[in-house]
Amino acid sequence: MAVATPLLSAAARRCTRSASTIGRREVMDCHSLTIDGCTTFKMIPNTWFSTSESFMAAGHVWRIRFYPKGARECFLRRGYMSIYLELDSAAGGGGGYYRTTDPVDFRFTLLDLAGNPVPQYSRAMAARVFSAESRRMGFNDFIRWKDLERSGCLKDDRFTVRCDITVFQDYWTADDNDGDGAVAPVQQQVTVAVPPSNLHEHLGDLLGKKQGADVKVDVAGEALDAHGWLLAARSPVFEAELLAAAKEKAPSSGGGAARRRVVVEGMDPRVFKAMLHFMYTDVLPEMDQEEETVAMSQGLLAAAHRYELERLKLICEETLCRRIDVDTAASTLAVAEQHGCRALKAACLEFMARPGNLKAVLETKGFEKIKANCPAVMLDLIMKQVAARMAIQQP
Repeated sequence: MAVATPLLSAAARRCTRSASTIGRREVMDCHSLTIDGCTTFKMIPNTWFSTSESFMAAGHVWRIRFYPKGARECFLRRGYMSIYLELDSAAGGGGGYYRTTDPVDFRFTLLDLAGNPVPQYSRAMAARVFSAESRRMGFNDFIRWKDLERSGCLKDDRFTVRCDITVFQDYWTADDNDGDGAVAPVQQQVTVAVPPSNLHEHLGDLLGKKQGADVKVDVAGEALDAHGWLLAARSPVFEAELLAAAKEKAPSSGGGAARRRVVVEGMDPRVFKAMLHFMYTDVLPEMDQEEETVAMSQGLLAAAHRYELERLKLICEETLCRRIDVDTAASTLAVAEQHGCRALKAACLEFMARPGNLKAVLETKGFEKIKANCPAVMLDLIMKQVAARMAIQQP
C-alpha cells in the first residue's frame, strides 16, 4: 500500500496538452439580377416593390428587393429607384426562421451592355450583420431613372445589376498532441451574433448633449460646442488650430472651465454642422431635396478639402459624380477644379462633351461660377479638353 500511493499521485498529476487555431476566412459570391420591362415599372403604384427569386451565396440564402419608384416618398419625388439585399428565411431551413449571419460586405453595381461594372453607379455597405431583426439592408437612392437612361446601360427596356457578397466566417482547428499524432480539424458556425459597432451612435449622442464640450467654434457668428480631442483626432488642421487656440473661461455655476475658441471663416454654418456631424458619426445627415444634396455636397467637398477629411471628400465626390446634369455640371466642374478632384472633373468633362450638352451647360448660371472662380487660362484649358473629348466621340 505504501508503494501504490505515490504511483496514483503521479497518475493524477498527468496532464493532457492540446492546441488549436482560430481564424477568419472570406467567402465571396455574386448574383446578377436583370430588371426587365422598365416602361411598365414606371406606371406601377408608388412604393410598390418586386422581389427576386431566392439564391444561395456565401453560405446563406438571399433575395433582392427592388423599388422602381423608391422605398420612401422623398426618394419618389427625386426620381430614385431603391434596391435592398434581403436575408431569406430559407437560410434557416424555412418556417420563418432567420439564421444570424457573420459580418457581411455587399455591393450593388450597375453593369454596362458588355457585362462590365460601371464604378460611377456602385454602392456598398461593409460589416453588416443580417438577422431576424435586421434582415433587409440596401440603398434608397441607388440610381435615378434619368441617370440610368443617360448611362447607356439600358437596352431593350432592361438593365442588369450585380450584387457582390462577402461573408467573413470563423473557422478553427483542434490538434490532439497527446503523442498519438492525431489531428482533428473542425469547422463550426458562430452561434453568438456580434452586432456591428455602434460607436458612431454614442458619439452622435455626445455631440447632441454637448457633455464635456471644451471647444467653442464660431462659424459666421453662430457658436457651436464641440470636443477638442475628437476634432484633433479627426482632422490634422483642427489639431494645429486647437494647439494654437487661446483658452478662455466660460461662465458657469462651478466657477467656469477653460475652453478654447476657434473661428471658422468663409463657410456656411449648415455646411459646418453637416461636417461636424460626419466627424462624430462618420455618416452624413439625410437630405430630402435633390438641389440641397448637390449644394451641400459641393460645400462639404470644399470643407473636407480644407480640413483634410479625405473620406468625406471622396464621399462628396462620389455623390456629385452620380448627380451630374445640365444644371449642375458647370458648378460641379468648378468645385472639382478648385479642390483637385480628378475623377469628378473627368466625369463633368465627359458629360459636357456629349452631343448637345455643352451648349445647354454654357447657358446655365453655373457656368458663370466657372468664369468667376477659375482663371482665364484654366477656363481655356477646360474648354479645350471638352472639345478634344467631343472630337474623339465623333465617328
